[in-house]
Amino acid sequence: MRTEDTHKILFTDLDGTLFDDEKRVSTEDLTTINEMLNAGHRLVICTGRPLFSAKVVSREMGLYRDGIYIAASNGGVIYDCSKEEVIFSRKLSFDTVGLLFREALKEGLSIHTYTDDNVVSVVETNEIRQYCARIKMPFKLLDNIPEDLPKEPPKLIVVSIKENSRQILSDFEERHSDMVKGQAQSVFSNDFLLEYLPIGSSKGDALERLCELLGIPAELSVAAGDEANDIPMIQAAGVGAVMQNGTDEAKSYADYVTKRSNNESGVSEIIRKFIL
Repeated sequence: MRTEDTHKILFTDLDGTLFDDEKRVSTEDLTTINEMLNAGHRLVICTGRPLFSAKVVSREMGLYRDGIYIAASNGGVIYDCSKEEVIFSRKLSFDTVGLLFREALKEGLSIHTYTDDNVVSVVETNEIRQYCARIKMPFKLLDNIPEDLPKEPPKLIVVSIKENSRQILSDFEERHSDMVKGQAQSVFSNDFLLEYLPIGSSKGDALERLCELLGIPAELSVAAGDEANDIPMIQAAGVGAVMQNGTDEAKSYADYVTKRSNNESGVSEIIRKFIL
């Protein structure tokens, strides 16, 4: 069922988009977002972060109320903040998780996945410690993965923080593409994080799915991002905006590139131009 009003919906990435380089949100962006919400428009925090982390930062920003949704794990989990419930999710199979863990560990790469409340792995690494500190989520060491996982996870991540991390992870991705074909898809959320997701999971899929659930035409959606994992929602949105600090790849898909960066309240520029 389609709504007859003209209220719009903003899907915004966090890191490199709504967050500045210090992982803070500007007063200007918060003020503009609340002005948008008070006018009846909706907000979706659309992030690669797991739901636990996204909920923590949403509460810290004061953006956890009616009219706000979270699309976490690169679109694999959709959460309604007002009802405090998951309204859609996809999962990786235990077999796929076990395969990727075995291969990554064999090659000496850091790899982790998630339970509802923790980042989990079988080896604690500097990469995992830094990642957990950044996303504000606790870490737990398990004896065996996937055997000790309570349920199938929404995604897993292979991490490298070496100087040539993008090449290291790209090589891993290429070598194992046939192994996971039809079982998982991969995407970079930045040069250091290679994510494996269930088939069909993307920020673009979350945009289309949530617009349909809410009865909002996709042409009334606006997406804001900066990286490769944002491209599907940039393509799916009525207006796909990329931050001035975004990658050249992301910008090549943009309907609009901001004049201001993530350190200069670029999201407010997008809201003022396309929503308010």
